[in-house]
Parts: sequence; C-alpha cells; structure tokens
Amino acid sequence: MFQQNMFDSHNFLLDLSHKTSENEMDLIRDDEFESKSGADTTELAPSGDDQDPNKRPKKKQYHRHTQHQIQELEAFFKECPHPDDKQRKELGKRLGLEPLQIKFWFQNKRTQMKAHQERHENTQLRNENEKLRAENIRYKEALTTATCPNCGGPATIGEMSFDEQHLRIENARLREEIDRISGIS
Repeated sequence: MFQQNMFDSHNFLLDLSHKTSENEMDLIRDDEFESKSGADTTELAPSGDDQDPNKRPKKKQYHRHTQHQIQELEAFFKECPHPDDKQRKELGKRLGLEPLQIKFWFQNKRTQMKAHQERHENTQLRNENEKLRAENIRYKEALTTATCPNCGGPATIGEMSFDEQHLRIENARLREEIDRISGIS
C-alpha cells in the first residue's frame, strides 16, 4: 500500500515536471514532503473519503508566554505543582490561555525542576566520590609504606588492619622506651 502511494506520488510529480517550472516543482515537492511527514501538523489527517487533496494540514502555532503569564504560573507552581482541571481552567481564564497550555506548562516545569534537582544531586555525589577516591589513595599509600612492628621491615598487605598496624608500632615504641628506662634504673 505504502509503495503504491509512493509510486503514484512519483508519477504525479513526473507528470507535473513536464508542465511546470523548476521553482514550482520545488514547492510541490516541499508540500508533498510536509503533508506526508505529519511532523508539522496539529491535526490528524482525515482518512479515506474525508480527505480533501486541496487542503493542507494546519501548521503548529508556536506560542511564547508573556512575562506576566510566566510570573503568575511560577507563583502558582510554588503553591501547587500539580493543579487539577478546575485550577487549570481558572488559571487559564485569568491568564488568557487554554487549560491544555497550562497543563503542558506545568508538565514541562515539573520535568525541568526534576532535571535541575538531578543535576544538583549528581554534582554532590561526584564531589563525595572524589573525596572518597582521595581518601582511598591515601590509605593505599599508607599501606604501601607500612612497616612490620616486629622486624621493622615492610608489612605485607592483608596481614593486619591499618589500625592494628598502628597499635603494634606504638607497642613496639613503648617496649623500647620501657627497656631504655629499665636499663637506666
């Protein structure tokens, strides 16, 4: 079906190319592409007999909100980020917007707020991760320079915990001091 439509469309363009100039052909191709793509339309094309080949689908109107509308919407959002139908209708009447426009604005605003919050959390987690990495590097360096409390040689990793190693070093130092003091007395 689709191939047949494409074939018919191609034949139609070939017939027109013999009767029209290059610029007119470009316009026809653009019109044909836009009407088939459906990306720029707001209404669905009617099916079957309802379709009028002379009518082009309406293009989507882009609407930018005024500063006053944005301020009102922002203020309302702070109080209620999920307005119900009644609140959307009332707000729409007050601001001169359709309830659907209000609905989409709030939807977009919630998505924007969520993305902003996630970026903030990601930054915090990244910073915390960097601190943990630095701490991990310090511990690894301390383990590589650790000495055996018994012989004073290099300690093997995994032989004892970091705290245990420090306690043994401290014990060895205290024993030496006790021996030195005992020798004096």
